[in-house]
Amino acid sequence: MQVQHRLIIRHPLQAAVLVVDDHGEIRLPAFTSGDRHTAEVDYINAAVHERFGLLTTVLRSLSHSDAHDEVVVRVHELETHGDGVLWSHTLRWYGRAELLSLSNAEERAAIAGWLADETGLGAVVDGREWTSAGWLDEVRGWIERALRHAGLGTVRDIIQLRAWPSSCVLRVQAANGDYYFKAVPESLRRECAVTGYLAHHFPDAVPQIIATAPERRWLLMAACPGRPLDEVTDMALWERAVARYARLQAACVAHVHELKALGCALRSLETLAQTIGPLSSDTAALRPGEPEGLSAAEMERLQALVPWLRQRCEQLAAGGIPFTLEHGDLWPGNFLVDHHRCVIIDWEDAAIAHPFFSLAPLRVGLYQSGISTPTILERLERAYLAAFVEMVPAERLHTALHMAAPLSFIDMAVRYRHQTPSVVRLHPWMRDLVPQTLRLALAHIA
Repeated sequence: MQVQHRLIIRHPLQAAVLVVDDHGEIRLPAFTSGDRHTAEVDYINAAVHERFGLLTTVLRSLSHSDAHDEVVVRVHELETHGDGVLWSHTLRWYGRAELLSLSNAEERAAIAGWLADETGLGAVVDGREWTSAGWLDEVRGWIERALRHAGLGTVRDIIQLRAWPSSCVLRVQAANGDYYFKAVPESLRRECAVTGYLAHHFPDAVPQIIATAPERRWLLMAACPGRPLDEVTDMALWERAVARYARLQAACVAHVHELKALGCALRSLETLAQTIGPLSSDTAALRPGEPEGLSAAEMERLQALVPWLRQRCEQLAAGGIPFTLEHGDLWPGNFLVDHHRCVIIDWEDAAIAHPFFSLAPLRVGLYQSGISTPTILERLERAYLAAFVEMVPAERLHTALHMAAPLSFIDMAVRYRHQTPSVVRLHPWMRDLVPQTLRLALAHIA
């Protein structure tokens, strides 16, 4: 898949947008890249700097087309940092009214949509302040003050890594090391609260926090020396990672009330059981007949299993394993590990739930890494369950783990089903998440 990026780059001081004047043919700046995660933006800013000599950050993505001949078109809005001086005679700043005279009809439509969009005129949705021009300058000042107050030197560079509805992430290169800044929307403010709480009570489980601005939902954290777990093939590090996470869950049983007060919702098995039936009949989510959707046979099997799955929820609830902190998105990439430390990042989906539901994305990640075998999976499960043996007898733990496996994927599907349509339109791969996770649930039913 190739991605053609069309760029609406705003002038830093004027109501104008950058255009390319190619012998009288006026068009938006554009470049083509390979397919990347739709949240990643560092390569977009790098391409703009390389091609047009401008320093930019991405404010937001505006559209994502369907694929045609293995090509999709994405439109992004960017902010320029600097004085807006252009180094090439083929580049010009166009006023907004002039933009409707662009040569390409699709680009004219993109500009018209941008101009008509309230967000394009400055409104902030769900506290996503990073979509507004001038936000980065404010953040840079805050980061500089925070590092100076902590005695960590001055900022050398700030690189925007991610920008999408869930967060904006910056890498901060400073005189005394690297740091990461993260901002989240109002709907995910619990991430800052939970991360701060864990840093206070379990400082070895999360990155070191340098500064926070809770009212703005900002976190500044020290970079960790380890690698993401999905880049690691040493199974001893995988075992250490799952064991560390399990110990954290076990310890958090005593902290459930505090975590609820910080915004962690309760995902009960009773509620899950009630949603299985409606989910199994939601053709819009299951997408039968579409390339990545469930097949007719899979739909029929899922619907036939609804009573059995509900019964499994009841049996798992009766197993005596206490609910505790559940990460909600525990893919291997959210572990940073080395031979000395293991930390867990990105707590935006944290909740209070059955602890064993956390293993679903880890199982998938292990398979995707190419190192999954029944023996290795058994080793990881044994390392994980060791943290709970003082609460529940080992035999019951193994039974519950087996029972939870398909339900954990059902739980993922239920949560993916509630993705906002406007977000899914910009990140179309999300449409496949519900059928994909339900297919995994079926695969875990003997």
